[in-house]
Amino acid sequence: MGTECSHGETELLGEQKGERGTNKYYRCLRCGNVLVLSEEGILYEIPGKRAPSDLKGIRTSSD
Repeated sequence: MGTECSHGETELLGEQKGERGTNKYYRCLRCGNVLVLSEEGILYEIPGKRAPSDLKGIRTSSD
């Protein structure tokens, strides 16, 4: 599926308190995937969902 993203540019989405520590949620600004750094130090990757390019600029009722 093409080249892999290095996730070099991310934004912090938030934190969630776990049993012993904190889970941190980040979004990659390049590919849109969500990265979860667990309280155990394990990094999970959740594929992002991209809108089709022909929908850019279309406003929805929630805007």
